[in-house]
Amino acid sequence: MKNIFNKKKFLENKRGSVLVYSLFIMAISLIIGISLMSTSSISRKSSLSTTKSINAFQVADSGLEYALMKIRDYKVDQYGYNLPYGTGWVWSDSDTLYKVFGSKCDDSSGIVKDNAGDGDFELYFYDEDDNRISSCTDSSARITKIRKIKVIGQYNNITRSIETTMSFVPAP
Repeated sequence: MKNIFNKKKFLENKRGSVLVYSLFIMAISLIIGISLMSTSSISRKSSLSTTKSINAFQVADSGLEYALMKIRDYKVDQYGYNLPYGTGWVWSDSDTLYKVFGSKCDDSSGIVKDNAGDGDFELYFYDEDDNRISSCTDSSARITKIRKIKVIGQYNNITRSIETTMSFVPAP
């Protein structure tokens, strides 16, 4: 009879251990779950940031393409036909940034502002001495003086910039 009594006492002392083990397992599961959620959240934020950066770069690239197209097509639009390369037209001293870009060119700064999709871009023009052209209408704003174009694109408060050099081929 003494043996049975000890087994009963033994079982009474172990009743709360299942609860302790269960709480321990739940705490470990909770820590693992929170870690996975945190990692997933950081990964998602990084992915969104990369997407916004790519979009800002694409806005800047679109701005550059826009500038090059406007400069290229200015004479075509003026005369209504496209001359073959090398036979062409000669840029005159009156061909300024304002004539090419119109009211989008801010004469007080020489900056052309426009948008591409959901983003905005600004065009900055530089001469052969790497000085920024700061007017749209004076003699420094002649199209033939442009040697570099810098574009700053902005999309969802993310800014990216690109630039290119250019030159004009003299007429034969």
